[in-house]
Amino acid sequence: MELQKRYYTDEVHDDFAETHIEAKPLTKDFKYHSMNPLIVLRRFVIYRLIATPVVFLWMRVFRGIKYVNKKCTKGYKKQGCFIYGNHTGFVTDAFNPTVLAFPCAAKVVVSEDSTSIKGLRWLLVDAGALPIPSDIHLMSAFNGEIERAISKSNWVAIYPEAHIWPYYTGVRSFPAVSFRYPVRLGVPVFSYTVTFSKGKIFKLPKITVYVDGPFLPDKSLPLKQAQQKLRDEVYAAMKARADEFSTYKYKYDYIYRP
Repeated sequence: MELQKRYYTDEVHDDFAETHIEAKPLTKDFKYHSMNPLIVLRRFVIYRLIATPVVFLWMRVFRGIKYVNKKCTKGYKKQGCFIYGNHTGFVTDAFNPTVLAFPCAAKVVVSEDSTSIKGLRWLLVDAGALPIPSDIHLMSAFNGEIERAISKSNWVAIYPEAHIWPYYTGVRSFPAVSFRYPVRLGVPVFSYTVTFSKGKIFKLPKITVYVDGPFLPDKSLPLKQAQQKLRDEVYAAMKARADEFSTYKYKYDYIYRP
């Protein structure tokens, strides 16, 4: 299969998602959390009774994704944790947190364009999406929802690379800013690395997800230094997994062009 060449100049900011979705900012009355019993019931039904079985069926049966070292999360399923992953796909990146967090619920931090499809914002939020607001006035509510999720023993998934590079076999550099949440809240962090190898039967690559951790915030360091240390530990684990196990380029060849 001939690979499509994709040229990049900045691995932190270049985006190859090509969803062509026009981002619609969250309205000022947007609520991340609701005490309305009907909405609470609706979100339970959508997440637990519909989304979770669909996710497991798709990931484990239809896509045959293998999870390695998932046992490292044992003993941490009764508390809130953060999980960081490489951003290489649409469906897999949306579904992996549900598999890895189970039986805890997973919240996934997403951009506003991910919840901008007309008529679907409420459904995606019910299924666990946490859109980052462009309106600075909503950041307090966003941060508050992350804290609430952790306090309720949910797992919060963050993609520090920010932009999707489909089927990319490496791990791109990412800043430490998103690690302020686990440092400030003093909770464990796990990483997961999606890797690609050549499939034996189908054209699609075989996906194996490697889980690492826990990585614990260093309480002896100032906030920013602790953030950086945590980021470096997570990055090193993800890069080591990708360098060793992500061996098959599919569909795209990403080429650096200054």
